[in-house]
Amino acid sequence: MFIVIDGIDGCGKSTQVKLLNEKLQARGLPAAVSKWQDSNYIQKLYIGDLIKRIQEGSVRIPPESRTFLLSADISYRLENLIKPLLKKGQIVIGDRYIYKVIAQGIARGLDKEWLRRLFFFAPVPELVIMLDVPPDISLKRITSSREISYYEAGLDVLNATDKEAAYLEFQTRVRSEMLGLMKSVEGVVIDGMHSVEEQSQMILEQFELKKKILSV
Repeated sequence: MFIVIDGIDGCGKSTQVKLLNEKLQARGLPAAVSKWQDSNYIQKLYIGDLIKRIQEGSVRIPPESRTFLLSADISYRLENLIKPLLKKGQIVIGDRYIYKVIAQGIARGLDKEWLRRLFFFAPVPELVIMLDVPPDISLKRITSSREISYYEAGLDVLNATDKEAAYLEFQTRVRSEMLGLMKSVEGVVIDGMHSVEEQSQMILEQFELKKKILSV
């Protein structure tokens, strides 16, 4: 089973991916995690360093180019990490996938159908979960430990000087598009305002439900 946990920045994706992986392994289930931009091959190339510098804002490229770079990472992960593990009978938990990339692309003014065609290679996971939090909450979570990045704030497309205000505007767009995508793939939206453990339990319940459906 391929499971994806996604959402806007600061929603708690990585925490819930880690907890689900731990709980499944504690049950004796063969689970593995595929993280955002963790394809070693991509990271060893110049492209890996470029993605990092783009995120920091030291390099500015058009939205189409940024999307191509991120799709290269996802493509590599699918062919070299995710699909081989699934063939071995493992449960793969994806820490983000194509949905956030597509939503960010639309928020940056890219054509929705162009983005959908670009990711034709990406299969729909058996279970897609979006952790939904308001942008003002995600802003507080992020700024409690670090600064907002250039691209998180959408400063490559917004004519703004206030980074926090830009973040709220851009992430509101991304959140709206992600909620729409969840409907199109029958994804499960979980309220990210619940406690960490409550969210974890809800995700586990969704896994059990999907597991039961697939076994019929």
